[in-house]
Amino acid sequence: MDLSQVTSDDAKKTTSNIVVFPVGSTEQHGPHAPLSTDLLLAKSVAEEGISQFKGEVIFAPPLPFGISEEHRNFPGTLWLSTQTFRNCMTDVLNSFIHNGWNKIIIVNGHGGNIDSLNEVCADITRNAIKPAFATTFTWFNYSNDLPMGHAGEVETSMLLHLFPNMVNSNMISRANADSGDIWGPLEQGAKMKYDVDEFTKNGVIGNPSLASRDFGEKLLKESGKSLTKLIEIVSKLEVS
Repeated sequence: MDLSQVTSDDAKKTTSNIVVFPVGSTEQHGPHAPLSTDLLLAKSVAEEGISQFKGEVIFAPPLPFGISEEHRNFPGTLWLSTQTFRNCMTDVLNSFIHNGWNKIIIVNGHGGNIDSLNEVCADITRNAIKPAFATTFTWFNYSNDLPMGHAGEVETSMLLHLFPNMVNSNMISRANADSGDIWGPLEQGAKMKYDVDEFTKNGVIGNPSLASRDFGEKLLKESGKSLTKLIEIVSKLEVS
């Protein structure tokens, strides 16, 4: 059941207590990819995972803002403070639980959200207004073998497969030429720089020129399959 497409009466009749909630960001993704990349991909993976699940789930409207201040020096980037994001997520999750939907999977598309989402999910599971369970599925972490990046091979491939008209293919070579190799320098394991423009000229990390539609299709199917398995596991949990 897609909450954005039904009435309150429809929502009342659902027999499911499982929510799938996409969360992304609105932030720069280099000169070739849209600001909505993280949101688009989180929503797409959520839809793929739900389509493979043999049962009903509640598909919540996605949240388009995240913890993205590290991209603040690139125009178009919007962000929430860490505390505001946590408060927003806590309120939304508690509203799900108030409706009786007490098994919640957040499908996350932005790396900067991960720490806060994990903390919110732990707090909800321990201290919610009613017994509940919440967890976070960050779609690009379904495999440890994917190349690290931001607007690089992985995200660009997914966009080419799902939203080819939203990719400025003429800018991919430029995106690659001015990209960075690592996500911020470390010294003795400690982070030394926090803003993305300090370690990449155009906001890209990785090599988007390696992207392909075929790889994007594979990524969608595999991440969706991984999410389906998680939904199946969560559906069987005893929450009390």
